[in-house]
Amino acid sequence: GFIGRNIVRNLKNKGHYVITLDIKDKDSMADEHIKGNILDLNLLKRALRDVDYVFHLAAVTSPPEFEDIFSNGYETNVLGTYNVLASSLHNNVKRVILASSSSVYGDSKTISIEDNIPENYRNFYPASKRINELTAKVFMNYGLETVSLRYFNTYGIGENTKGSYASVIWKFIDDIMNRRVPVIYGDGTQRRDFIYVEDTARASVLAMERGKNGEVYNVGTGVSTDFNTIFRIIKEEMNFDKDAIYVPNPLKSYQMFTQADITKSKRDLGFEPEYDIRRGVRKILEEVKFLS
Repeated sequence: GFIGRNIVRNLKNKGHYVITLDIKDKDSMADEHIKGNILDLNLLKRALRDVDYVFHLAAVTSPPEFEDIFSNGYETNVLGTYNVLASSLHNNVKRVILASSSSVYGDSKTISIEDNIPENYRNFYPASKRINELTAKVFMNYGLETVSLRYFNTYGIGENTKGSYASVIWKFIDDIMNRRVPVIYGDGTQRRDFIYVEDTARASVLAMERGKNGEVYNVGTGVSTDFNTIFRIIKEEMNFDKDAIYVPNPLKSYQMFTQADITKSKRDLGFEPEYDIRRGVRKILEEVKFLS
């Protein structure tokens, strides 16, 4: 997937031998690729033989999909994660790095600190992520090391694989490149902590190397930016002269504000984000121009 490819690149640059497992064909620099599903426990047990570290990012990641209570998202996220953890324990894996989400903080109005989480959620997506964090802690009792990472709003090159679930940053850029006028839900005052994918990948590898067993870490920048400002930055960088189209928000479950407290990530992991929004946008535009 999107974040996984960047973690693979980071690990390869550090000299690691990397094996990927995905329901799709190989799309990264990995040394080996296994095509399969995390709901297949026997496949996972075989795939994780002689593996030292596991980065678990396989999931249904679209909150809107969880509006349908009969979708397979909950099964994939919860049972699939259990299978990954059980197979890791079975194979004496040294550590599992678990991809969680800032959605566990709900529609928070304040800066998100790891210990402050709500008890009620609007749909099953954040519930599935929180259950996975708790399940990982139970596996610690059996001797499996785990670290959970609450990814905030990750964006960057390669998001085209996410389709309609790509970040608003990528959508704005893609719209302008294709001569469409970007659309903003509401009045554009919603704020998110957007983190460039290379920073997300670097924090993930630091969690493997330095994270404390059983801990949960926020992976964000600590800065929240409203959509109007993001659109203005992209307009300036792309020399676009039209205003966005504003429409009523059609989504039931929608976070109006996210901002990570990354104090613990800085202290334990030595993590410092390198990209602000403008630098991240410039990086995407450089890559897109190169690819084109």
